[in-house]
Amino acid sequence: MRNKFKKYGMRIFIILALCLGAGTSIAQPPEGAKKEEPKEDQGDPTFLYRFSQFLIPKPDVAFKKPNIREPGPDSANFPNSPYTLPKGMAYFEITPSVAGKGSSDPRTYSTPTLIRYGLTDDVELRLFTNSLTVEYSPNSAGFSPIVFDMKIHFWDENEDLFLPAVGMEILLQSTFGSIKNTGVQPSMNLLFSKDLVWDTVLEASVGLQSGDIGFSSGDSYEMTVQGDLTTKVTERISLFVQTAYNGSVDPRFANNILVGGGGLLNLTETITIYGSYNASVVKDLPPYFTNMGIAFAF
Repeated sequence: MRNKFKKYGMRIFIILALCLGAGTSIAQPPEGAKKEEPKEDQGDPTFLYRFSQFLIPKPDVAFKKPNIREPGPDSANFPNSPYTLPKGMAYFEITPSVAGKGSSDPRTYSTPTLIRYGLTDDVELRLFTNSLTVEYSPNSAGFSPIVFDMKIHFWDENEDLFLPAVGMEILLQSTFGSIKNTGVQPSMNLLFSKDLVWDTVLEASVGLQSGDIGFSSGDSYEMTVQGDLTTKVTERISLFVQTAYNGSVDPRFANNILVGGGGLLNLTETITIYGSYNASVVKDLPPYFTNMGIAFAF
């Protein structure tokens, strides 16, 4: 059964992703059903917005001033949101993290860093790295590889059909930026988001992570699953509970099964801080993973 999954799992996953993409026009609500929202002054367009218009001109896409609350930082919790940044907007997210010592895993300190840029309203370019990483027992330090990443937003939530918002994220961990040759490791993830009652949002992601291409384990891959429930307590504060099976969407920590929670605090319209503590349910793996980070919108 396991060999059959390895043989056909990737094909099935790709076919499912293509079907979701083809269904975008069906899932979108009619134009007449969209509510007209009052326009507010968005200020002068930024350089990043003008640059995006230079790359892909879209005169009908208006400038939106930087906002950290919508769609919000992806580094705060395990599943990434299916929503992408508006055209020309950028986020910078840095999240110092600690993973506890397991039976075969050293205690690890890392600095996951994510740069996001809205190429269009539905396509987001991303660059991720765990940056400076320090391991104890045995002691080692160095920089982690760079991950090239792209997120595509398929459709918004459709309340009439009870369909969640859906997106896809495709990652490629490279050999750049690190002296450790871990190979080229691709990953593909489907992202979901559904609004619930009491200002609560359910997010989930399902994906496949592959071993290094062109090396001894190039034909291996495994499924990853993440989920969280986030509740808005006030306009500035949100709390969440989360879980992860076989890691997060971005490769922030080694494979583990974690359950935990945390919160976000929006300091301004362009700055937010967040943190979480997560415990492992597997005896021999790192017993915990905790982090605290800050995100900027510009």
